[in-house]
Amino acid sequence: MTDKGTARPLHTRRLFGIQMAVISMRKPHAPTAILTAFLAILVACTTGQPTVIEKLDALTAVTVTYCRTPLVMSPDTPLVREARRDYLQVGVLEINQMGALRYYLWLGITEVSQVMTADNHPEGFDSIVLSANGERIELAVAGWTPATIGTSEPVYQKLFSDSEEAYYQVTLEQIQILTDSDDLTLRTTGPAPKEFISWYSQTTFESDLAEFLSAVRQ
Repeated sequence: MTDKGTARPLHTRRLFGIQMAVISMRKPHAPTAILTAFLAILVACTTGQPTVIEKLDALTAVTVTYCRTPLVMSPDTPLVREARRDYLQVGVLEINQMGALRYYLWLGITEVSQVMTADNHPEGFDSIVLSANGERIELAVAGWTPATIGTSEPVYQKLFSDSEEAYYQVTLEQIQILTDSDDLTLRTTGPAPKEFISWYSQTTFESDLAEFLSAVRQ
C-alpha cells in the first residue's frame, strides 16, 4: 500500500507493522475465541505506539489527529454474546484544514447479515444515538468515505477488508462525554434498530480519549 501521507505521533514517529495483515482479512466466520485472540494481538501491537498520532495527508494537505486504539462494540443480545459476528469500531478524529478545525466520530461497521440501503450504505447508520452516563447524543452521518473528512485514504484501520465505515461530525464537548462514560451504548435507527455495547478495549479507549482531548485542546 502506498503511503500517501506522513503519520507521526505528537513527539516521535512509529510504524504500525501489522496493518497489511489486517487489510487482507474478510468478515468474521471464525469462532468468537479466535476473533478475541486476534483483537488481543491488535491491541498488543498498538500499545507500543504513541497514544495520540498526527498524520499529514500529502495529497489534500489536511492534518489528522487521532487515537491509537478504537473501541470495539457488539450487539447486546444473548445470541451474539454466545457467538459474536457483528462489530463496531469507534474512533475520534480532529481535522485541521488550513487552521479550520473539525471533529468526527468514525465507525468501522462489520455485520455478517448486513442490509444495505438503496444508496448502498449500511441500513440504520444514517443516524445513530449514543448514550453515555445518562447523556443522549444524536448524530447524523456526514459521509461514508475518507473524502468526507478531506483525506485521500482512511485514518483508522478497519477490522476487515470489506467492513463499511461512516463519519459523524461531533464537538469536543460530545467527545468529553464519551471520555467520562463507563456505560457507553450505541443504537442504530431505521426499521430494525440494533443496540451495541462496549466489548473490547474500553479501558484503553477511554484513556486514549483523555489524551486526545488534552492534545487537541493545547
